[in-house]
Amino acid sequence: MSIAPDMQEVRDRALRKLLTHLNDSVTDQWADIAPFESTDYRDPATAVHERDRIFGEVPFIVAHSSELAGKNDFIAVELPRNKVIVIRQKNGSIKAFVNACRHRGAELVSEPSGKCRVFSCPYHRWSYDPNGELRTVTLDDTFGNFDRSAFGLIELPVEERHGFVWIIDNTQRTIDVASWLGPEMDSILESFGIDRLVSVDPHTYRRPTNWKIMQDGFLDNYHVKYAHPNTAGKMLHTNAVALEDYGRHFWFLTSRKSIDQFIGQDVSWDPSMVNHTIESCFLAPNTMLLKHATHIELLTFRPVGANPNESIMQMRIMAPSVEDSGLEEAHWTKRWKKNWDILISILHDEDFPILDGSQRALSSLDAGTMLLGRNELASHLFRREVRRLVESSSEG
Repeated sequence: MSIAPDMQEVRDRALRKLLTHLNDSVTDQWADIAPFESTDYRDPATAVHERDRIFGEVPFIVAHSSELAGKNDFIAVELPRNKVIVIRQKNGSIKAFVNACRHRGAELVSEPSGKCRVFSCPYHRWSYDPNGELRTVTLDDTFGNFDRSAFGLIELPVEERHGFVWIIDNTQRTIDVASWLGPEMDSILESFGIDRLVSVDPHTYRRPTNWKIMQDGFLDNYHVKYAHPNTAGKMLHTNAVALEDYGRHFWFLTSRKSIDQFIGQDVSWDPSMVNHTIESCFLAPNTMLLKHATHIELLTFRPVGANPNESIMQMRIMAPSVEDSGLEEAHWTKRWKKNWDILISILHDEDFPILDGSQRALSSLDAGTMLLGRNELASHLFRREVRRLVESSSEG
């Protein structure tokens, strides 16, 4: 049986391995080079399987808890199988509903977030309570009799854990996030204290790019100095990863160039090492989490329906609140705006052009067989989990 890892031991081991890798100009590796085909990113049948057998079967993150801080706070999200409203209940719990009136299917919520005590349909003004119950049928004396209790909003399985809101995009499933994470990753997320942070101005991007290309791009440590020579490449080491594989999820350590002062020394992990390293987690099926010294970044990727050529990327910065940071509010706001400005510039000027161009190139019918190198370990593990889920039956 798997047990929760001792993170001091994990970090010690990874730090020593990473320093050896940097000294020897090597990295953790997969057993073999793996071929793949362009059809993996443009085949409609594959996209249908991914929509249903991945996002319709397992939990994934749709929000940070602070984005639904008060009762009746809601967000509206576009998921691969459903358009969904996620709302904080009066008792503090979370519920998620399909964003469609049960009368004629009109969209109940068009704004991305807000606070709502009653969901009112814009078409005929049927209304629903935040718990999903049908509240009002307008002109009901002429509409006719029916069982109102059977026509509340359609509910999806949702759970709050480790400061995140998780969902399975399928009304026929039940959710157990701890079981999905496993003891190792559940313990790691618990140790990060993400529930004590706040989400700072989350960003959503709709891209003309397969979601797997997007996910691969942000797992990749091989491209840093080549794609980002004047930004991240100046600060971060390229092609040096120390990874712990937990089966469907994994944790890995990368570093800033400031770590070079420790190469060749017998060092152990101590709190100061957060200034020289980045701890990253891949949370299957679609999430990259990066723990920095001052904050945590979260990137999620999901397809738009069963369209292999379009995806939604969401990026979040989670940081100590104004009160916990000890900063004046204006200083706090200025700090995170500057952080976001840097991230957005790198995304739009450097990452997105390459990833969007990859999708265009892979639409070529004669693109030929591609190769995933042994040094691209995180991408091998991501693809292993995608294959496992897609090849599972929808009842499995």
